[in-house]
Amino acid sequence: MKRTMNFTLDVPSEILREFAGRHDLHMILWAGDTVHNNITDIERLPDFDVYVCFGFSQDIGLNIDYIYNRSRPGIICIIDVTNKEHMAQFVKVFHGRFSVIDSDYHGNTPTLPCEYYDALLSNEGKAFNMRGINSCILPVEDFQNCMELFAPVLSHEDNHLRTWTSEIVDIARADGLSPSAVWTSPDFNGVYYDGVKLRQEELMKWNKDRNPVFTEIDRYSMDTIEEYWKRLPLHILTVNFERTNILNESFRKYATICHERFRSFIIEEILSMIKTPDEFREHSKSMSIRQIQEHYRLCKEYPNIEFGFMKDNRNGKNIYGHWIKKNNAL
Repeated sequence: MKRTMNFTLDVPSEILREFAGRHDLHMILWAGDTVHNNITDIERLPDFDVYVCFGFSQDIGLNIDYIYNRSRPGIICIIDVTNKEHMAQFVKVFHGRFSVIDSDYHGNTPTLPCEYYDALLSNEGKAFNMRGINSCILPVEDFQNCMELFAPVLSHEDNHLRTWTSEIVDIARADGLSPSAVWTSPDFNGVYYDGVKLRQEELMKWNKDRNPVFTEIDRYSMDTIEEYWKRLPLHILTVNFERTNILNESFRKYATICHERFRSFIIEEILSMIKTPDEFREHSKSMSIRQIQEHYRLCKEYPNIEFGFMKDNRNGKNIYGHWIKKNNAL
């Protein structure tokens, strides 16, 4: 009996005979082609019917061997989830078939668009752990976002790092001027400065795109910083503080000074968006600020998300998890 469907090479059009008429299948994303600690994905994750992977790893052969030999029917689907034609065919084959869709987290993983969840879930189906893992964000990106997060309380010197390139700051220091005085000086001209000016203009555009209230920082202070945070976009409010400290240890002081206020702010924002606020408030007491930020990100990216205690589909452990339902995925 066939145990693989390769959507990158073929155009599979029929579901396995054992799955025909079923709408209670369990699917695990990003699994089916690797081996961890000498255990194949299929053996490690036995409670799933459909395993979706890119098929890049040479260990896919071991997974295919295992799924052929196990008693429970199952299939490994090899697919490029970024290819719309492949996904359209996958949805055609499996439309409304899944009562559970989950994700395996080993290394970087994609994020499946919401419309696919809505098409693939059965009427009572749920999708868990929807957001992929991306560890490719550069620390410098977090550094810039951290400066925007704490912009109203930055010292004079640190605010220069936020708004001016190091080249402008160095020129200003050497000439005994402020960076803004250097930037507006009639002497700041000529071929020698063309590259310096170009990089500063790029930083200005970058900052304007990054923070919609970049030019309104002077309106806020430590006393009103929550009002400022309410106007910031998601990528700034979910900045990774630890990665920021890799580049500049001095920024730890801002995270320390504002830690409890920022933590309370994010928690209150989450509570206003979910159905079980009391449960989350209690659970948040044992969560790190990074975990709280990730829950906030989930709330913003999946407006109808639900949180609660549940059994993990992947290993059977009791956890505080999250899910979306069909018709609430969009």
